[in-house]
Amino acid sequence: MIQTGLLSTEQPSKIQPLNNGQMTVLYNYDIEEVQTITSESGTIEVVPGGSEGQETTTMYRYSCVRVEYPITADNIFATLLSEKYPAKVERKLANEYESAQLGILPVDHKKPYEDFLRERVAIRAMVDADCLEYNIPIDLPA
Repeated sequence: MIQTGLLSTEQPSKIQPLNNGQMTVLYNYDIEEVQTITSESGTIEVVPGGSEGQETTTMYRYSCVRVEYPITADNIFATLLSEKYPAKVERKLANEYESAQLGILPVDHKKPYEDFLRERVAIRAMVDADCLEYNIPIDLPA
């Protein structure tokens, strides 16, 4: 399960071992520095560009997914992609795209699948760059 909008006072590591004896990690991504304000009740709110007249705190907002062994770029990518787009959703997008190609559906049914493919390429590039930074292999040696 993907968790989004997480906040931390410290910048999270992109790869966070859970030390559970099963080599499971949390893959933290889309990490961004944000300014927050805390209400009297303790609620934390992200404020765009700071907030005039209120004291702000720097925090880090990010998303996270749990990745099981093996910890490789291929597995991190597959886990993240399948959480964002379960196979059923991906098939639906592809079927609607092909139906639009054949003229069965209006041409605007192509766009969601094209958007998915663009996001897939961006996710792959992000995961590969993060894994390179942490010396995580693309796949396990044969």
